[in-house]
Amino acid sequence: MKIDDEITLVLSGGMGFDLTDPFDCNVFALRLENQWVMFDAGAGRDPARSLKACAATGVTPAHVFLTHAHADHSGAVHLFREEFGSEVWAGEATATLVEEGDEAAIGLDRARAAGVYPADYRFNACRVDHRLANDQTITIGGAKITLNHTPGHSFDHVSYVVETTTRRILISGDALFHGGHVAIQDIHDCNIGDVCASVRKLANLPDIDVFLPGHLAF
Repeated sequence: MKIDDEITLVLSGGMGFDLTDPFDCNVFALRLENQWVMFDAGAGRDPARSLKACAATGVTPAHVFLTHAHADHSGAVHLFREEFGSEVWAGEATATLVEEGDEAAIGLDRARAAGVYPADYRFNACRVDHRLANDQTITIGGAKITLNHTPGHSFDHVSYVVETTTRRILISGDALFHGGHVAIQDIHDCNIGDVCASVRKLANLPDIDVFLPGHLAF
């Protein structure tokens, strides 16, 4: 789904726009000069459908940034790394979780037992090429990408602000949804106090022109 010349919604599941597998989060790609930068990767339950979505939108991600290690956001990152040679970026905590593939550490075992994920779903570990520190800013394709630590939904959660020549884009992951909603889960690292602090942090970011959440409408 093309949003405009710079932003494309590549994947989106049942808590979004039903474009791909029901378990996929909203996966946005930004065209920064001559390359695509994608944020999150979906669950990876249907690799062929994910690749078909890339082909249909013309997105060949050179980089994938992860907001956190929950399976609906990071489960398919290995697919894009293998298919496109995408460089994987994440915060320190997320990088460790994704590389280790510990299903208990990302709450997948509990979610699967509760019926949130199918019984046969398994997480694929993936190497992370670049680990980012809190408030670190890098430049790709002429745009500045800044990591903001926004824990609460999970302890490793981060959000990104992308500053292009024309606007500032917030990719919030699951820290904040459309309409100011948040997701509280019965998992070991969900912290309501941190959720509130992260929402306040995002609310105080200056001059956000575009808001792209991990689920629901935008």
